[in-house]
Amino acid sequence: MLKKIFLPAAALTVLLITGCEILQEAMKPKEQTSYVLSLHQIIQYPRSKELEKKITSFDGREYWINTNQFFHSRNIEKVELIQSKERKGFYDLSLKLDHNGILKWIQLSMHFRGEKLALLIDGNFYKLYVPDQLANEEDEWVLLKGPVYKVTAKGLQKFAHKNYLFF
Repeated sequence: MLKKIFLPAAALTVLLITGCEILQEAMKPKEQTSYVLSLHQIIQYPRSKELEKKITSFDGREYWINTNQFFHSRNIEKVELIQSKERKGFYDLSLKLDHNGILKWIQLSMHFRGEKLALLIDGNFYKLYVPDQLANEEDEWVLLKGPVYKVTAKGLQKFAHKNYLFF
């Protein structure tokens, strides 16, 4: 009789204890990403609702973009700020890329040579951007010409490594 009660009770106790640990893990606040940068192709003639979406710029213009980004913060190890020569209080960004980021940037700059891409920060349209080509495959740094406003630039700099580690 004791075995019939003890065995199910022990199994139930183990189940409840492990269930509490899983619940505690699920209740922990997840790390949040901020200032996530991505580059997307602009679509002239939208045809697919699943792969394309409409975004609105700050000045009210609407663009259709490919939802699959061609470049993302997951490949940016570090961001350095360079004071913009054209506008005071604005910056150009020097991006240090990992190896995959270098390869993606080479492919991106060749495939979209001279074309404008949508630069998004945290999923919001920031500006149109034409990517520069790398001089060679050993270059780790890419210049992303601004102007990027001071607060946004410093946020990108601050969260670049955290986002890199997160992704």
